[in-house]
Amino acid sequence: MLKFLVSCLLSFGLFRGFVIYFRIKILKSDSFKIPGLPNPIYFRPGTVDISTFREIFLRKEYALDLPESFKPKLIIDAGANIGFTTLFFLNRYPGSTIISLEPDPGNFELLKKNSAGYSGLRPIQKALWHQEGFIEVFDQGYGLRGFTVADAREPGTGLPATTISELLKTSQFTQIDILKIDIEGSEKEVFEADTTWLSRTRCLVIELHDRMKPGCSAAVFKAITQYNFEFSIRGENLIFVNKDPG
Repeated sequence: MLKFLVSCLLSFGLFRGFVIYFRIKILKSDSFKIPGLPNPIYFRPGTVDISTFREIFLRKEYALDLPESFKPKLIIDAGANIGFTTLFFLNRYPGSTIISLEPDPGNFELLKKNSAGYSGLRPIQKALWHQEGFIEVFDQGYGLRGFTVADAREPGTGLPATTISELLKTSQFTQIDILKIDIEGSEKEVFEADTTWLSRTRCLVIELHDRMKPGCSAAVFKAITQYNFEFSIRGENLIFVNKDPG
């Protein structure tokens, strides 16, 4: 608890950090506010949501080392869960449009709640997949942050799925400035399919899940090496910056 308190104080300052700590750990409230965002952030007390909060808001695993001149217009958050990463990006890059994908109904309800009141946020209840269609969601024992997907066994059943190309086409933008992907192993199918959208992606941030689905890393790196990306690591995320975006 002390370590969590210290992290809150270092991240948000003495007063605000203590308030956030007190609401999360002592009151076990279902919401808190952070500096820079006018609306409360909602979560599920006593769940893995607290670990997600620690990774995103305290460890700042999505605080990308990009030039100050980098002003993203379009961000896609694939595997948005309840919206912590979406809100972190919104706080860091105000004025950007953020499309947030989350297929799980429970997660999506909180994602919608956390996105309400922000004109630039577009929550979509779809999974990122290698083709348009429908998928089924499975809990393989990884909890609220670890739902995996597969093609629906019956046509037209399950949850809708979409592709990066389709998202970009319907976004009214010509390129993706930041593409965050944390989709619990589905990156294997996504990167084994058409990846021409990589030429129009300026920064890719991805967590790989070979432990859940072998072959994820091989599929991602095979696709990435066709383009001129610089590579770095931050926490559990691999970060690729396109030196020749289309």
